[in-house]
Amino acid sequence: ELLVRLLSTDPAEKMPPPSSGKSLSLTQIDLVRRWIVEGASTSGHWAFAAPVRPAVPELSGPTVLRNPVDHFIVERLAREGLSQSPEADRPTLIRRVTLDLTGLPPTPQEVDAFQHDSAADAYDRLVDRLLGSTRYGEQMAQAWLDIARYADSNGFQIDSSRQMWPWRDWVIDAYNRNLPFDQFTIEQLAGDLLPDATVSQRVATGFNRNHRLNGEGGLIAEEWRIETVIDRVETTGLGWLGLTFNCCRCHDHKYDPITQQEFYRIFAFFNNVPESGTLQGESRNTDPVIPVPSPQQQSRLSQLEGEIREAETRAAEAEQRLPELVADWEPEFRRQLAKLTESWHLLEPTSVKSLGGATLTRQPDRTWLASGVNPARDTYELVTPLEPGFLTGLRLEALPDPSLPNQSVGRYPNGNYVLTRVEVEIISPSLTEPLRPKFGKAIADYSQSGWEIGNVLGADRSKGWAVDGPTKREPRKAMFLMEAAVEVPVDAVLTVRLFHEALDQHNIGRFRLAVTAQAPSMITLDGADFPESIRTIVMLDPAQRSPAQREELVAYFRGSVDSPVRRADAIVARLKRELQDLPGTFPTVMVMQEGMPRETKVLIRGQYDKPGEVVTAGLPAVLPPLPAGAPMNRLGLARWIVDPSHPLTSRVWVNRAWERFFGTGLVKTSENLGSQAEFPSHPELLDWLACEFMD
Repeated sequence: ELLVRLLSTDPAEKMPPPSSGKSLSLTQIDLVRRWIVEGASTSGHWAFAAPVRPAVPELSGPTVLRNPVDHFIVERLAREGLSQSPEADRPTLIRRVTLDLTGLPPTPQEVDAFQHDSAADAYDRLVDRLLGSTRYGEQMAQAWLDIARYADSNGFQIDSSRQMWPWRDWVIDAYNRNLPFDQFTIEQLAGDLLPDATVSQRVATGFNRNHRLNGEGGLIAEEWRIETVIDRVETTGLGWLGLTFNCCRCHDHKYDPITQQEFYRIFAFFNNVPESGTLQGESRNTDPVIPVPSPQQQSRLSQLEGEIREAETRAAEAEQRLPELVADWEPEFRRQLAKLTESWHLLEPTSVKSLGGATLTRQPDRTWLASGVNPARDTYELVTPLEPGFLTGLRLEALPDPSLPNQSVGRYPNGNYVLTRVEVEIISPSLTEPLRPKFGKAIADYSQSGWEIGNVLGADRSKGWAVDGPTKREPRKAMFLMEAAVEVPVDAVLTVRLFHEALDQHNIGRFRLAVTAQAPSMITLDGADFPESIRTIVMLDPAQRSPAQREELVAYFRGSVDSPVRRADAIVARLKRELQDLPGTFPTVMVMQEGMPRETKVLIRGQYDKPGEVVTAGLPAVLPPLPAGAPMNRLGLARWIVDPSHPLTSRVWVNRAWERFFGTGLVKTSENLGSQAEFPSHPELLDWLACEFMD
């Protein structure tokens, strides 16, 4: 019937149809006739048969033959009645190879050096130098990044950013260190399943996490989990095998001998990853992920571990001196106790005013309540007599009030405030000029994130102290300690100014001030910096103290008194906190991970919610089986792909390399070596290269 249609003169019967504009020559028709006479046997599609190394053509005559590839090319040229092109001049040659291998043009100095290099191996050394450049890996990785659908964002409408660059860098490094192809493949498809997998091998599996992630509202998680698994099947098939697996998601392949059932058997290899295929909140990456510290972070991690060991040694040495240190401290502490009076003294100002025009009214508890106009950036000024002696600190209390917005502590409509600056000034007839002492430290019982009390001592007036007034309607305290104790003369008058300069109307609503003359080491926001039991213990003769009292005193000294022990403990604690917090700064990368086995079913018409028959992991019948001893998982699949018996992998990769350097592959359809592929322009050369690649 085929021959009849080829020879027919009837337009309705003729093949190819006259309307196609195509026809077979008499030689081609005769070839079909002879094939039929000989039995019409077929060996199947060429790409599904394992490549066999052909003999390198033997040539003679005036040709330039530098390697076996030249033999295949020149032999084909001769058959076509063509001859070799002349060799490019040196400037052209170095420009071509430098652009091909690094993506960058050579420098004028490099061109000049190559042009004047008369050594026989000048070109070989040039190529070796380019292969040793870090740019080589960057250039060669680009094509694979495209095939692997690498991106720095998650796609869809949200298109939020992701961190997959560690996988990108792994690919670049793989080229630069000339990682063997079988390892390149196995680590990307199943690095996590290798025995004692390294961080690098797990990072490599990011290849199959480069799929898009959907964060749209109303999505169905299972639908998008299925889509990510299908994406892996299609990308693996295209990237390594040059097959269009996407054509058999919904039905048997229309051209290649791959069934829909076989598609879902490959699907089963990738179906156990514990992921959803959807974005997890605002996170950049979705589980499973691993941290990937930079070399600097890894170095700091190791350095911290060493510093902690050293600090713990010093802390242990200080610990041995603890009894001696406590004994030396007690006499001075007793002297301070003898002088100790009430720590904080509430101020009773003679003048309180708002420079912005608000009304400040005294309350029975000696607080001041703001009302009336709420200026954009108000300053409160309080003037009060001050007893002679010393001034070491100022305490500010901010209190909620039913009359304030949100019944909170600030005057802004949400109940918040931002205090940006505190100034004190002391005048006296005995002083030639006012004293304007500086605060050296600020402490608060609570600070809103990003609006810490320390901002009040800084120069940035756009920052200050805030207390989450909208949600935390509670009394707050802050104390400001002088850089040095200020001696207060007789008849002194103290002026305190509270500034609100950061945000409009963020003024304190109700407040109270107190001062102290105690040493900063002896006070807290609430008063004396020690429990009453410590006073009792210290006043006892050491011989009269019980074991429990001795332990309590040592514990107080250790936790509250500045000493070599406390400083050593603080260093250890700080280093351990840094060690604990450091991993939180590490970048992450999405990776593959084998979870609990999932049942895999053929999806009718490829729809996630229309499952059909149950299938297990397996391979297309047209291709070789798994290598002996290979597990039926991703690791086995990866080893199957790089097995020498596989007919596609080596052909796909050498053809892609040929296309990269010469513009068109030996098989023009480099993305498809299936039944619809173009026949190779140089089939023997393709198979010779494929065998060389495997060897």
